[in-house]
Amino acid sequence: MSRGPISSQRVVKPEAKKRRPPLACIQCYQRKLKCGRELPSCSRCSKTGNAANCTYRGNPATSSSVNEMLSDDHSGSAGPMPTSLRKPVSLAETPERPRPSSDWNEKMTHLKGQEAITKFYGYSYPLNFYQQFTELRSYIVQIKTRNPAINTLRDEIYPLANDDYRLRPLSNDTTVPGDRGTLRQLIPIKPIADTLVQTYIDRFEIIHRVLNISTFIADYNRHWASPLCTPASFLVQFLLVAAAASSFHTEICIDVMNQQTVHDHALDWIEAAESWLNSSTNQPPQSWDTLATHCLLLIAKRANYIQEGSFWTYAGALVRWAMAAGYHRESPSTARISPYYREMRRRLWMTIVELDIQASVERGMPPSVGMEDFNIISPLNINDDELQESGQDPLEGMPLATFTETSFQAHMYRSLPVRLKICALVNGCREQDDFDRVLHLGEELEEALHDIPEWNNPQNNPRQQQTTMYVKRLLSIHLYQYTLLLHIQFAIQTRPSFKSAVCRRARLEASSKILDHYQKLIHDAKVPEQACRIGLLLAALNICHEIYINIGPHALNGSATMTIFPEVSTFLVATVEQVLQILEKRLNLTFHGLSEYYLLSMIVGLVKSKLWPESAATSDKEAANRVIRICAILQTRRAVIQPDHSLLGSVNNGSLRGLNLPEDPSSIIPDDASELLNSMFPEDLGFINDSTDFGFFHV
Repeated sequence: MSRGPISSQRVVKPEAKKRRPPLACIQCYQRKLKCGRELPSCSRCSKTGNAANCTYRGNPATSSSVNEMLSDDHSGSAGPMPTSLRKPVSLAETPERPRPSSDWNEKMTHLKGQEAITKFYGYSYPLNFYQQFTELRSYIVQIKTRNPAINTLRDEIYPLANDDYRLRPLSNDTTVPGDRGTLRQLIPIKPIADTLVQTYIDRFEIIHRVLNISTFIADYNRHWASPLCTPASFLVQFLLVAAAASSFHTEICIDVMNQQTVHDHALDWIEAAESWLNSSTNQPPQSWDTLATHCLLLIAKRANYIQEGSFWTYAGALVRWAMAAGYHRESPSTARISPYYREMRRRLWMTIVELDIQASVERGMPPSVGMEDFNIISPLNINDDELQESGQDPLEGMPLATFTETSFQAHMYRSLPVRLKICALVNGCREQDDFDRVLHLGEELEEALHDIPEWNNPQNNPRQQQTTMYVKRLLSIHLYQYTLLLHIQFAIQTRPSFKSAVCRRARLEASSKILDHYQKLIHDAKVPEQACRIGLLLAALNICHEIYINIGPHALNGSATMTIFPEVSTFLVATVEQVLQILEKRLNLTFHGLSEYYLLSMIVGLVKSKLWPESAATSDKEAANRVIRICAILQTRRAVIQPDHSLLGSVNNGSLRGLNLPEDPSSIIPDDASELLNSMFPEDLGFINDSTDFGFFHV
């Protein structure tokens, strides 16, 4: 049967209604959200010519979603999204994997880079929280318009015109040979070494159980009795112990003639130790000494804010090395392992797991292992002098109410299951909200907090009493960090509900407790300001957000977790400003944390301008001056490092008055110029440049 010619025109039945074409692009139409891009397929965008004004129906999303941050436009304006980076439409929405009920997780993640070179920052990464302040971007534009010195300093510190300049190495290979003679030359004099070793034992080893303190002290004393006979393995551990403790003693001066502090030398100590570890003559990775030394290396780097970007990957590698050596399994009775090394293996495994889970929280990643992946029992609650390497009798621990040198680790083990669940929960790819699970995990955390003993022993000497209080406060800070992470999801909901009210109260209390414990540690001289970090920034940002959603048009009627009285808000803002002082101290000493400082400064300025509109001009100027002062200090350091580039001459001196800049730039220059710029650019300034559309500096 022959068929008639097929018409290319669609025939519309008279009774059928002609469907109107959608007014938004595919992504906006499907998600019923605000379009953040000027796409050709979006008729609304093409009409307005402004991506920010392109809306379809429903509540608009913020203009700082993950998709927007993938823009490769360097001008700060919205641009076309690369095809390879567009969000898949509906292919993944199968009956087995239902469509997410909300996009809360997407709004708290960030994918840095584009195309084939990317880096992911997950939900618990603190800087992602900026997206909850909807007016922040416009506020920064306003501040920078009134204070052009910010952009001038930015361009000098981070030259956008030449990205290769940012990545070009500034010095030749300075690898320190790992021979014993070189290591011995780096050892500080005994009075300084005594101070550093004691600080490490009191502040680091009491938390991260890596060494046997009694054995280490015996080896330490033998070194000073006969330095030429000290093995290289102990010298490396000695240098890493000193390097970690140096972060608590930046005031100690080793080289008086050159005015170099112990912090300046810590970089050399860490570099020499890492060179020795990487040498071909070193022991295999599965040996206990090598794993312990790698742990000390990671602790020393973290204490001095060195290679922060590799903390998560390095910690994950340590987990796998330890698992390859069987540290994740309780040794069977037939294994040729003494009771001493059985206990040391348990301690080292728990230290590695704790480093990994903290790295996962700070990067926004799931933990490398879960409780089902290992069966190591809890380390015994005993002092190190009860551990004898030659002993063959089974060991018995003390009750947890008795304070020992392993009390922190023993108590952290008890809360490890709930903390691993929370880290996996908030940083996983789950698609359904589970408030009941949040409540259940919150109850477990509350029980762990109540289980922290008082450890009041009047017979302890002052140093022991200080150590006990230090451990108690750090236990609380760690647990409150997870309480905060657990409740953020429901606390940031825009629509008031019972769930959001409960979670907002919980996160405000946890944030306040974290900052309160840090202030007491600083006040009691147990911890210097630059050593405060766990949960610090996230707590400050959550307090700012709680104030922010209680004022102005953002106030949630009937669901506020607190009534904003002037004295309450004043106290909370003052508490957050103390965090700014801590971050500034860290920047001055370690040159790390410019992104955190910049972001928190602007958020504090925004919150204060909303709280007290009558003094908004003053708070805006304070925010600008903080950023200008820090950028000018960093600029001065770079000018000294690269004298061929005249940087300070481009900034009007009048805009820098009253900022208390150092008179002698050489007094704040580190020995290792490449380490300085590596810390400044890839993880700090590199994270807030235009290529990621995370560019607060370039708004």
